[in-house]
Amino acid sequence: MMLVIFVAIAMLFAAAERVVPIRPQRLFRRGFVADAAYVAIHYVLRIAINGTVALALAELGRRVLPSWAVGTLRDHPVWVQALVLLLVLDFLFYVMHRLKHRWAWWWRLHETHHSSVELDWLAAARFHPLEKIIDRTVFLLPLTVIGTSDTALLIWAAVDAFFGMFIHANVRWRLGPLIYVFVGPEMHRWHHAVDRDRREYNYGNNFSVFDWICGTAYVGPDLPSRFGVDDPDYPVGSLVRQFFYAFRPAPKRS
Repeated sequence: MMLVIFVAIAMLFAAAERVVPIRPQRLFRRGFVADAAYVAIHYVLRIAINGTVALALAELGRRVLPSWAVGTLRDHPVWVQALVLLLVLDFLFYVMHRLKHRWAWWWRLHETHHSSVELDWLAAARFHPLEKIIDRTVFLLPLTVIGTSDTALLIWAAVDAFFGMFIHANVRWRLGPLIYVFVGPEMHRWHHAVDRDRREYNYGNNFSVFDWICGTAYVGPDLPSRFGVDDPDYPVGSLVRQFFYAFRPAPKRS
């Protein structure tokens, strides 16, 4: 079911970028093949992690945690489960995202996501595999306690996929006043600017409220002049080189 939802959302934004683009951009832009490969890799990783780490954490939770602390939302309505799941995981994402920009070893992995020089819906898939493994594993920890249903998990995954593609999409759409609740492309594209002063804002994934509360929100009146990282040697179009580039020697201090 999730694969069908993912394809439907992807088709929506692929069509929207042809009809209402905010920047002129080729369909097969630089890095397109690498990003398409990332989609397949991350889908396989999701299945593998859910079938191993998720099961192991669930079993560990049943053995270690008291019974009242496991599955606390299991008897609540699905909409309550989904809303709590969205808020808890988005706050966790916000905290982790800020740390990725602060801790050098984590930035080396997260840098892959920022390396897209042309943003569109497919750029949302550009993540170093090790970063994605860490993210998925950490996200599973609260699930051990929350204990949501499969339906609530599907709702979260669908919303997360929608906003992931939406905020990277090359579209003219703006959220207007809703930008104070949800993340939109007019907000997130500044996070992908080459300018370091601008990319240290807008860490939210689905909800923007954590950025507004913590003072890390920014919406500019125009568009960033360039996207990507300030490293002219970064291998933008090669998935294999991107994987190993994260482990390059640190520059020597003068």
